Amino acid sequence: MSANHPLHDKLKAIAICHDFTDDEIEALIELGDPTTFHPTDVIVRQGEEGNFMFFLVEGKCRVVTHRGGDLVELAQMGPGDIVGELALFDHRPRSADVQALTECVLLKINEGVLRALAGVYPNAAFKFLLGTVREIGERLRRTNARYVDTLLGPA
Repeated sequence: MSANHPLHDKLKAIAICHDFTDDEIEALIELGDPTTFHPTDVIVRQGEEGNFMFFLVEGKCRVVTHRGGDLVELAQMGPGDIVGELALFDHRPRSADVQALTECVLLKINEGVLRALAGVYPNAAFKFLLGTVREIGERLRRTNARYVDTLLGPA
């Protein structure tokens, strides 16, 4: 591959991509089809069917859920974060909205992207999936800690 994509260095600086080769990063960018979202754009909508996730390359977004008439912000996300990952794995309706807070660039990752990446760069696909699992695990640990704090009070 010749010249690097403008997002190349931004991805290389993100933890999940630290160990990617330059060619692996370029393939991820090409396959993930970078998409720009503008402030207030809804990236995914609670309740809609999904079979893909997004990898946030630049910008900031928030995750919000609707319950009754209430809107609850669950998290704010920045470069290197993943959103919508549960739908990639379980193909169930989205559990929350993801809304752009600033101009954001995201890579859309579905099973086809992972299969194509694995076909050419199996190590990159493995590293990406491992990083995704680590992120899901970290979120579960934070959620468990908040749940225990809710039940018993802060430590």
